[in-house]
Amino acid sequence: MKNVKRSVLVVCLFALAKMFGQTAPRVHFETMSVETPVEELSYQYLLAHKVFLRDKPSLKAKRLGVLDIGTRMVVREKSKHAQEINGINSNWYRVTVGEATGWVWGGMIAQKAFGSGADYKVKFVYGLESNTVTEAGINETKYQLRAFKDGVQLDKVVLDSLSAFPLGIKNIGNKGLFNVEDIIALDLADLNTGHTIGKSYIFWNNGRFTNVANLRDQETDAYAKSEYFVFPSDMQGIKSTLELKTTITDKNGTLEKEKIEQRKKWTSSFYTWNGYQLLKKEHIPVISENVVVSTLHR
Repeated sequence: MKNVKRSVLVVCLFALAKMFGQTAPRVHFETMSVETPVEELSYQYLLAHKVFLRDKPSLKAKRLGVLDIGTRMVVREKSKHAQEINGINSNWYRVTVGEATGWVWGGMIAQKAFGSGADYKVKFVYGLESNTVTEAGINETKYQLRAFKDGVQLDKVVLDSLSAFPLGIKNIGNKGLFNVEDIIALDLADLNTGHTIGKSYIFWNNGRFTNVANLRDQETDAYAKSEYFVFPSDMQGIKSTLELKTTITDKNGTLEKEKIEQRKKWTSSFYTWNGYQLLKKEHIPVISENVVVSTLHR
């Protein structure tokens, strides 16, 4: 599916601040003028299934029809006021669907849409699911990924924020693995800095999603830990094997010292994917080695 250039998703998690406060995540899309040439139109796709098209920007407005998941639409106009539903803040948008015109709340429109590499009829849509605020004033945001085919929903998976939020999402293919059709990778971003701090991997196979792994970097004053996958199609990949590489750094010394000594430990674990879950390969020994690295403090 074509990804829209002029439509912008704005997820305001307090401007990537500290998740404190009562501000709801916000979804926003740019509108297309009626004067825009057909060849320059950008399209959006419906995130939810069986959504009412209404004659006014209100849940109480008259129903003009029902839209299936993945329905292609052109966003023409934005309502004057936003509405918060399930903790998500968005305006209503007047959209055109074929010959029909009506209003849809923005939270029902996908923020990302793309297709399967294994079956061109299978499509994926992604967006916010909900947001709640704890008694401590912390936003707990959930995200959703849905699959559909010919206007019929096949499966849905809900993801939590993992103390970060999914910034980028894309289909990276099956990466040479057997028994998996598509691997969907999500970059996890730090809420304070916006920097990427890990990845989540969702496998699509036999009409269902499996949330396989959430590889999130960790760091304290005492140690730092990072993990990543090596897939069979990667340069150092192994046939039918998914390798998980982990780096743990033990920090020694203080900032006042001229040199900071860091002891790093690299380990690898090996897995196979049977179409439903990861299985550890016990017959391959775990590789482990210690290396001491001296870094000048500047």
